[in-house]
Amino acid sequence: MAGITTDSASNNKRAFKNDEYTWFPCFGHILHNAVNQAIGIDRVSGALSRLRKTISAFTRSPKLTRQFDKKQSEINDLPGHKLIHDAATKWSSTYDMVERFLEQQQAVCAVLIEDRKKWHLMPKEADITTLEIVKNFLEPLSPFTDALSGEKNTTLSSVLPVMWKISTYLSDEQDDSALAGQMKRAIRDYLDEHYQDKKLQLLLNTATYLDPRFKDSFVSLEDDVKQNLLDQVREVRESAAADVALPGGPGQAEPSASQARPSKKTKTDLKHLLSNIQGQKNGSDASATQEVLFLTPSEKLNGEFLIYSRMPELDADSEQDPLLVENP
Repeated sequence: MAGITTDSASNNKRAFKNDEYTWFPCFGHILHNAVNQAIGIDRVSGALSRLRKTISAFTRSPKLTRQFDKKQSEINDLPGHKLIHDAATKWSSTYDMVERFLEQQQAVCAVLIEDRKKWHLMPKEADITTLEIVKNFLEPLSPFTDALSGEKNTTLSSVLPVMWKISTYLSDEQDDSALAGQMKRAIRDYLDEHYQDKKLQLLLNTATYLDPRFKDSFVSLEDDVKQNLLDQVREVRESAAADVALPGGPGQAEPSASQARPSKKTKTDLKHLLSNIQGQKNGSDASATQEVLFLTPSEKLNGEFLIYSRMPELDADSEQDPLLVENP
């Protein structure tokens, strides 16, 4: 069984909706679409549209650029940063655009106020208020997309912890403005809609449960996860038993020494030696392990669940790879 992650386009869903792949949606893409629901609110989208026109005028005009640089140098403590235009495919660039404009607002307005032909580009007070709300609203969300877009990190098990953090931030607060509350609801509704699928929830809970960093803190379907793992172990066991019964399967007699191919690697001999040593060690303590030998596979797995549950969670800042951590 292979896992695959794509965006949530309908053609991708259809392409990978089969037993060959376990498909799960790209968290960064869903968060991008969710934020777009918030910044697509009329009041916000209108202010952003007018801001883009202002920034485009500066970035396309060498004259305005020179005037802007001059005003920057004349205003004390104003960083010499360039204005930023956002990209439609990355919502965090919209945050960067708004944040940079608010930082450079004095220089921009100082240029426009001296040119009557450019007054129409002057941001209105209502737009400034809206942009400040948008900046403060998007700022806490800006790190999440890049954090879960890595190719070499364990990210699937991090979705539920990040979702919990985002949900905490999106909870309604008494001092929220009407616009901030509307933006929160827009993102919450979109995320709830795209993560309510039971199969997806089980997959995310399973990945989180198997990650020693988060196994005790963010799993809401622990009983379902354990039962699902037991069912999968049973299927693998039954499949292995069926293979043994097939002609030429693992249950057939081993070839004689003269028929077997000679080993080309000394490591194979070492493994065989270590296996014998391990068997001898276990045999010398047979009385202590006799009870374990008669446990069913399900009982053994339940024992592993118990041992795993008693393990302390790893520190999320730890340099240890959660995929390489072994039981104590």
